[in-house]
Amino acid sequence: MAETNPPGQFQPRATSRCTPMPQRTAPTVRKATEPDLEVGLICADRDGNRIRIDRINTDPDTDIGVAPRSRTVSYHFLNDELRVQKGIQKRSIEQFLKEGWYTAAPGRSL
Repeated sequence: MAETNPPGQFQPRATSRCTPMPQRTAPTVRKATEPDLEVGLICADRDGNRIRIDRINTDPDTDIGVAPRSRTVSYHFLNDELRVQKGIQKRSIEQFLKEGWYTAAPGRSL
């Protein structure tokens, strides 16, 4: 006859069904880098302000004797419904990246 435990008493199992958690998980949000920049990308700052990139100008003017055009990114701020909140802003790519914008990892959202 099989032994039974009184009601409410824990019966340990011989094997565990739990699987170990992975040591590291992929980050869901990270700082935007130059390779991330593309038209339509939505970024956020630490305060939760969100922007959408409208245009990226990375074509330097290569004519001899002419100063190269700066590489720029144009964007506008978005409201909570992801609609345009303010007019278009324009920054150099270097300045934009220094401002510390964050983007979601591939397949994730902000």
